Amino acid sequence: MKNRTIKAGRLFIHKNGIRAGVTVFLLTLLAACGADDNTPDMPQGDIPLDFGVSVDQAVSRAAETTASSLSSMGVYAYYTGNSNLSTSDKPNFMCNQKVERTNSASPWTYSPVKYWPNNPADKVSFYAYGPYAPKGLNVSGTTQSGPPTMEYTIQGAEADQADLVIAGALPNQTYASNNGKVSFKMFHALTRVDINVTNVDKATGMTITVFTMGSLLDGKRPLPYDNEEWNLLTGGSGILTKVTCIPTRLPYSPATDGTKTNLATFFVMPIRKGLAYKPSFKIAYTTPGNVPSGEAPVQTIEWNDKIPSPETWTMGAHISYNFKLEKKKLTITTSTHPTWDDAGTGTVTGSVVITYAVNPSDPNWGTGGSGSVNGKPVVTHSTVQNDVQWEDGGTEIVEKS
Repeated sequence: MKNRTIKAGRLFIHKNGIRAGVTVFLLTLLAACGADDNTPDMPQGDIPLDFGVSVDQAVSRAAETTASSLSSMGVYAYYTGNSNLSTSDKPNFMCNQKVERTNSASPWTYSPVKYWPNNPADKVSFYAYGPYAPKGLNVSGTTQSGPPTMEYTIQGAEADQADLVIAGALPNQTYASNNGKVSFKMFHALTRVDINVTNVDKATGMTITVFTMGSLLDGKRPLPYDNEEWNLLTGGSGILTKVTCIPTRLPYSPATDGTKTNLATFFVMPIRKGLAYKPSFKIAYTTPGNVPSGEAPVQTIEWNDKIPSPETWTMGAHISYNFKLEKKKLTITTSTHPTWDDAGTGTVTGSVVITYAVNPSDPNWGTGGSGSVNGKPVVTHSTVQNDVQWEDGGTEIVEKS
């Protein structure tokens, strides 16, 4: 009798003399996909799964996730035979499988390679996120039924933060339904906050020595993008936990020609609608010139307060704050942007002007946040327009940085 050849992935099994590598392949498949007696037999086709990615609201900065800059992702796949995906199914085909490429022109690769079922009626469902396993991310494993879940902890250092993206679910896919290519559309899962600064006085020697901004620390959510809000996590006391975000570039000297420049780009946890949380910021900067008494050749200003417009921190939103720094005044302008991009037109949602008053006889004496000038406590006044602290909405051009 002739040897009979059966194709199983890229290995060929001969009836007489089975290759030892087959055993390793099968054990790896079972361990990675969590197969059990209640799941259908794994598909044994000969057309490999291929992947593609697009990212909603593409950006121009290499630091953020775009369709061209995304180089890795975690993929979940559920093989359900000829049945549709149900909430009792588990990721038996791929479970947080790393799929990667070297550059935007390279194909997506992964190992071991998986294949479309030979039976055209058999279905595979997919979920994905990117980049793969960034710092602070924990995802569910093979034992969880239904869609995967993720827990993400915001990192304090700007350099450690990730522009986390998640894909819309692709249920019940067949080779015929997508010509063999699984194409994920990714969406931004966090809020992007740009901190821009302007040296209004165009003073040589102005330097920002301290900047921090608060954020909610961590949250949990289903992996598929479905506009569902993050479930914010609390510490043992039941109080929402926070983190302090710190820029990489400190100390930092703004441009002396009055041009707006970028100090930091943070990716923070969205703030759920109705949540009574207002993140704080702290800034300290020195600027040449005397205080009114003429005591110091360099003026040092330190200010602690709540960041304006926290209600705009929604999932996938791009917000920018422009800190206009002057010797006696700090103006913070908030802008929202229609796309996840540095350049273009942003809608100004509000602006607050903080002037420094050193004694009650000054016309700008009033209540405000905590601050100091040259180490001396000051009381500040926020300019009020139309009974609120915001100017009428308008537009401004946000320069690339």
